Amino acid sequence: MFRLVASRSKSIRPIASCVDSFAARAFSRQSSAVAASSQYQIPTSAFPLHQRQFSSSHDDFSPQKKHNLDGNENESEIIKMIDSHVKANNIMLYMKGSPSQPMCGFSATVVQILKSTGCDFASVNVLDYPDVREGVKKYAQWPTIPQLYVNGEFVGGCDIIKDMHESGELKELLEEVKE
Repeated sequence: MFRLVASRSKSIRPIASCVDSFAARAFSRQSSAVAASSQYQIPTSAFPLHQRQFSSSHDDFSPQKKHNLDGNENESEIIKMIDSHVKANNIMLYMKGSPSQPMCGFSATVVQILKSTGCDFASVNVLDYPDVREGVKKYAQWPTIPQLYVNGEFVGGCDIIKDMHESGELKELLEEVKE
């Protein structure tokens, strides 16, 4: 079934012959009313989808692995770096996001608790550093983030910090750091 269209020269031609020239424009700009009407729709099989081909011209443009904790050399360097952070800062927090903009509810809770105690603390956004994110889990042998370290020792994650804050233990621990 073809619908016939008249051109300026008064000749008649089937609409199917016109589709090739303006198909992309015509169907991308269809109004919702026309698109909803089955009378004007053309099956999508008439216009095959083209997949984008990626050029392999240079290694710089190939997909890269985000982190590389498979090798022992890189892993040991990261563990050393984490160890230096923990030892150099009296209160060290590995979290998702930053203290001014936490990207996780658990990290936000720990930051809020630390701010309420009035202590200064250092932090690392593990979302920016995937190697550190995996390395800190191995360093403390603790699977979750955030992780709080006080005086070079692992204290715990959000639930432990929350419980310590409610019982008053965290305040006592942090007062030792202030002195």
